[in-house]
Amino acid sequence: MSGKTKRILYRIADLTLYALAAVSMVAILLAQRGRNFGAGDWAAGIVIFLCIGLQIPAAIHELGHLLFGWFAGMKCASVTLCYLRFEGGRVRFALPSYAGSAAMYPKNGNAIRAKAIAFTVGGAVTGFLVGGVLFALFFALPYHPALLFCGLFAPFLFYESLRAMIPAELPAGKTDGAVFWGLIKKAPEEEVMVRVLTAQGILYRGTFSDIPKALLFETPVVREDLPAFLSLLMLRMQHLLFAADEEGAEEILHRLNGLGEYLSEEEAREAERYEKYFTGEFQSKPSPLHGVNALEERLARKK
Repeated sequence: MSGKTKRILYRIADLTLYALAAVSMVAILLAQRGRNFGAGDWAAGIVIFLCIGLQIPAAIHELGHLLFGWFAGMKCASVTLCYLRFEGGRVRFALPSYAGSAAMYPKNGNAIRAKAIAFTVGGAVTGFLVGGVLFALFFALPYHPALLFCGLFAPFLFYESLRAMIPAELPAGKTDGAVFWGLIKKAPEEEVMVRVLTAQGILYRGTFSDIPKALLFETPVVREDLPAFLSLLMLRMQHLLFAADEEGAEEILHRLNGLGEYLSEEEAREAERYEKYFTGEFQSKPSPLHGVNALEERLARKK
C-alpha cells in the first residue's frame, strides 16, 4: 500500500470519527428537546463552539503528553496550546496547522523507551479520561446547563484521542499511534529517536564524555530528512567537537547545512553558532540546544 493511499485512508477515518462526534452531539441535544432551553443552555452551546475553534481538545491532548512525560521523568522543551507556542521562555503565535504539539526530553538516560511510550500515549489517555469524566457527570447528575457542556464536549475529546492513535505518517509527521507502534516494534526511526533521547538524558547532568560513541554512531539507517536523524547529526557533531575532532565535526556541519530546509528553528540557530565557531567569529551566548553547549565545553578544554 502506497503512502498516498495510507494518507487517504487516514483522512477517511478522521472524517468518520469527526462525523461520529458531531452526530453524538446532535443526539444529546435531541434527547433534551423536551426541555425549555434558557440562556444558560445557549451559553453552553456557544462555549462549545468557542472551545472547538480555539483547539481546546487539542490543548488538553498536549497537556496530557506533558503530564505523562513529567511523571515519567521528562522536562518540557516546547508546547503549542490554542495557537500559542511556548518555548525557551518565549511565547509566539502558531499557525492553525500546528495548533497542537509538545516536545520533551529526559532528565537522565534510564528507561528511555518506557518514558517515550508514556509520553506518546499520554495525550490520548488524558483525552479519554477527561471525556469519560465529563460523560459520567452528564449522565449521573441532575440536568444543568454546565452539564450540557460536559455532554457536548466529551465526544470531541474522544475524537481527538482516537484520531491521534490511528497509525499513519502524514506530511506533518507521524501520528502518536504510529510512533507508539514504532517504539513497540523497535522500528529504525523510533530506535534513532530513543538513542537521541538517551543522549539528551545523559547530557542533562553529564557531558559528552559520558556518552558511548556507539550510541550516536552505530545506529539504524533512516531517511536524512527525519527530525530524529537531524537531531542525531547535531549530537554527532557536538560529540566530535568535544572529542577534539574538529574536522569530523565540520564535515557533519556541512551535511546539516545541506539539510537546512528540514531543520527546526532551534536547530538552525544552533547550526549557525557552530558555523561561526569554525570561521572564528563565535561569541559565547547562553543558548544551548536542550541544555547542551559543546562550544563552551570545547573552548573550556582548550584553556
